[in-house]
Amino acid sequence: MRARSGVVLVILLVASLAPLVPFAAADTVIGAEGAELLEGGDFSDSDQWQISSTAGFSSDAAEHSLGMVADGELSFTHDRPDNFQYSTSWASNSITNSNATLGEPDSYYTWSKGPNITMTGYDFSGLHERLIANVSLVLHFSIPDTLNQDSVRVILQNHGSDKLVVTYARTFGPIYRMTNPMILSLDGLALADWSSLEDTQFTIDYASTGTSDDSEVRVDAVGLRVKYHQPWYSFETVKATNTVGDVDSPVVDISPYDGMISGLAQESCGLVPEGPVAGEWSFDVEAPPMQELGRIHVFGTGNHTIWALPYDVEGDYTQIQSGDSLIHPDSPQNIRIEIEDGCISGVRIDVNDPHLVVQGHVSGALVGLSDTSYIRFAIGSSLVASIPLQYGAFSVDVPVGHALPERGEEMIVGVASRFQWSSNGTAEATVVHIQSMVITGGFSVYWDYDPECLELEDMSFNEDDAGVHLPMDVRCNDDLTAPEDLVISAMSSDLDIIEASVVDQYIRIQPTRDAWGEATIEVVVRDALGNSWSDSMIVTVTPVEDLPVLDGLPLSVYIELGQTMVVDLTITDPDTESLSLSTSRSWATFDAVGDLVLTPVDSGSHSVEISISDGTTEISQNIEVIVTAKPDLLVEMVDVRRDGVSVTNLVDGDIIEIHAYIRNEGRGGADAVDIKCRVGGILVGAVMIDHIESGGLGAAVCDAQIARDGGTLTIEVSADGTGSIAETSESNNNRTVVLDVSESEDGGGGIIETLDRGSTLV
Repeated sequence: MRARSGVVLVILLVASLAPLVPFAAADTVIGAEGAELLEGGDFSDSDQWQISSTAGFSSDAAEHSLGMVADGELSFTHDRPDNFQYSTSWASNSITNSNATLGEPDSYYTWSKGPNITMTGYDFSGLHERLIANVSLVLHFSIPDTLNQDSVRVILQNHGSDKLVVTYARTFGPIYRMTNPMILSLDGLALADWSSLEDTQFTIDYASTGTSDDSEVRVDAVGLRVKYHQPWYSFETVKATNTVGDVDSPVVDISPYDGMISGLAQESCGLVPEGPVAGEWSFDVEAPPMQELGRIHVFGTGNHTIWALPYDVEGDYTQIQSGDSLIHPDSPQNIRIEIEDGCISGVRIDVNDPHLVVQGHVSGALVGLSDTSYIRFAIGSSLVASIPLQYGAFSVDVPVGHALPERGEEMIVGVASRFQWSSNGTAEATVVHIQSMVITGGFSVYWDYDPECLELEDMSFNEDDAGVHLPMDVRCNDDLTAPEDLVISAMSSDLDIIEASVVDQYIRIQPTRDAWGEATIEVVVRDALGNSWSDSMIVTVTPVEDLPVLDGLPLSVYIELGQTMVVDLTITDPDTESLSLSTSRSWATFDAVGDLVLTPVDSGSHSVEISISDGTTEISQNIEVIVTAKPDLLVEMVDVRRDGVSVTNLVDGDIIEIHAYIRNEGRGGADAVDIKCRVGGILVGAVMIDHIESGGLGAAVCDAQIARDGGTLTIEVSADGTGSIAETSESNNNRTVVLDVSESEDGGGGIIETLDRGSTLV
């Protein structure tokens, strides 16, 4: 023996283990439990069993044996009847010299009208070992006339005291039993042993009454018939079979094409040595999840040696025999078989050491059954157990891994009972009861398998196309996790081209704006235990020439004539930075940063078309420029006059004229200009100027009387006193002057100084 070294061959046992365990790496074992291989072994359903019988070596059905499934058990009943034979011995001696009565009936008879007819001398040689069942008198006789007073008596003698067997008297007519003899039972009269029967003597007595005889008795023959048990022998067989289709056998079968061979050739029969030196066949074997390896079985002919080495055990190989259990059954094993001669067709390692376990009992009588009677159990063509037919309980517990069919094939389980008898001829009943039959070792592994989804298909978009939502809950299913509970993830290989994300149970695939090319999207779907399904698809984005983009241009703007407005614009083109900008108006231009500069030269509403070209395509947008020309009213001068002369000092009681000059400095004319005059804050006059042209000057005069004794007086003039005219500026509509007031009428004229230091005369 030597320790494991070199390269270890790992075989996947594709032919046998693949149906047992899915080899997907992500599948998860979540449990295992025992599985019943022989479901009919509880005998709850008689239809699962086929029962047949044969008599002896023939194919005829058994006459005395039958099988049935009832009351939760399988039973074989052998009900053998009595085997009777008859022997009749005829009287051979007569002390009354009634010689015509001796021997078998021959139509010669002895007659009598009074004297007795007596006979004896019965012989039963060769039957003294047989069991006597009953004894009868066989009487060939006749009484030719009716018996009115006379009688005929038949008397049994030499069995103790004489015993009257039968009396014939007062008959209704003649009695003729010469050819059809009278059979009279001697049960309770004769001694049932052969010696006493051979000493039996019968006397037939005709008894006369009166002076004349009614008739006579005629006797042809008197026999002694014995019914006895005749020894006999034979056998019958009853068989019951159960067929299981597509059986999940707990076995791992290794073919000659698995593993590694050295010095061996693969022939039609299996593996044979290539030369005089033994060849070597090695392979690995591992138990299915949560199970154990059982026994090893090598099939073929010739001499070979089996070695086994568990992977997780230090040390050398251990030699084992075919049918032995593997040491450390929970460990993977390396098996090495050295083949000296012959041909090895395959190897089987059973799982969990399958056994056939049977419980039953035998009832009834077994005296007449020979030692060659038995109960046998078979799987397929392999006889797995045979036990003698003995009274009482029995059990069977034998390994059957070698006899099980390959995985997925049909399994036939049979049980038979042979009833072979060599009896003395007496009746006997024997019943074989089988309460249960179980094949252990079966198992079922529970897996949580990977989710399954429809295959992803490649996609294509044009640049800047809208994205798509790919629903995964309707494309995927899982054995345990509901579709809506599956965890989905998506990843793009190039986010600059394609974005991939998950929204609820949808995969959102969105082309990146202004980008094109090819990217791969990896999609992973996981169930609650982490088992996953994955796939990828290639997404291709085809480039499309983009139009320039103009943002920030309003539909309309308002601008005062003579002013300049700058409109902030955002002009982009993802394909180029060289753009051509133009407008439909000469006074609409672009500055260095691409903003729109408006300097209108006419009032009114103007439509301006903005055009942007990238050399290939051109876009246009319109803006309405509403140019306004507003007046700007300025109280240019206030002139206070007395008697037509401008004055700066006033005397209490003076009558004055306030002359207001209104200048329109705006670009538009002013209509219905309302002029208000206030003296000391009191409105003293309101004058309406119909119209003042742009740049024009309008005049208004208000009259007032001074009523103040000393001090100063403030005079204020307001243009557009009602605020009804929209102006460029509303801050220059008022002007005030302050004048001194005295009692004296002496005052000189001059230029009046106002509070804002503006002069009243210009």
